Amino acid sequence: MKRIWTVISILALANILAIGGFVGWLQTSGRLNKDRMQRLRELFAPTIADEAKAKEAEAAKQAEEKKKAEEEAKSTRPPITAADRLELSEKGEEVRRQKMASLDKQVEALKSSLQIERETLDKERAKLTADTAAFNAMRKKIAEDEGSAQFKKTLQTLQDLKPDQAKKTLKETLAMTPASTGDGQAFATGTDLVVSYLNAMDGRTRGKIMDQFIQEDPKLAADLLERLRTRGLAIRAPEVPTK
Repeated sequence: MKRIWTVISILALANILAIGGFVGWLQTSGRLNKDRMQRLRELFAPTIADEAKAKEAEAAKQAEEKKKAEEEAKSTRPPITAADRLELSEKGEEVRRQKMASLDKQVEALKSSLQIERETLDKERAKLTADTAAFNAMRKKIAEDEGSAQFKKTLQTLQDLKPDQAKKTLKETLAMTPASTGDGQAFATGTDLVVSYLNAMDGRTRGKIMDQFIQEDPKLAADLLERLRTRGLAIRAPEVPTK
């Protein structure tokens, strides 16, 4: 135990001598004097926690000074006069009027647009109603015309003819203005009458007659076939009879 204390004492004494020698060297080399020693004492005197608290206190002090300076600056501003307040009020009122005027224009434009759309829809609805009525009238007229006694007699006569004779007769009919069918009803054009005859014929007779049309005039035959296909499906414009 005594030996341990001896070793510790020797080490401590060696450290003291080393520190003393280091301090002596600092003094002799011009690196340490009383002022620097004082600054070192002041540097290491406070703890790290104390230093942090000091920084926080300094920051709070600076913030308080800044706030105080801003309040003083506000208090030094000249007060707003009644005239200034009136001018600011008038400017604000003008801005509000301009906004209201802009909104009114937008509302009027929207109303105008809606009115135009409504009128367009009304016109389209009226046109659709008129087209539907015309279509129904056309279908009714076709049914009445093809159901008349005179039409049936003429149809039977055409079917009794030879295909080439029936074709010649129908071709002449294309250029005619149809007369009354006997009940006050009449087809619009000769073409309508011919298509009605072809439509009412049985398939075999119609095929033979169309074959005659194809041999003589394929273009006319194609037109008649297309009219047969669309018969009663659309409203055709009045046609100029072929001469």
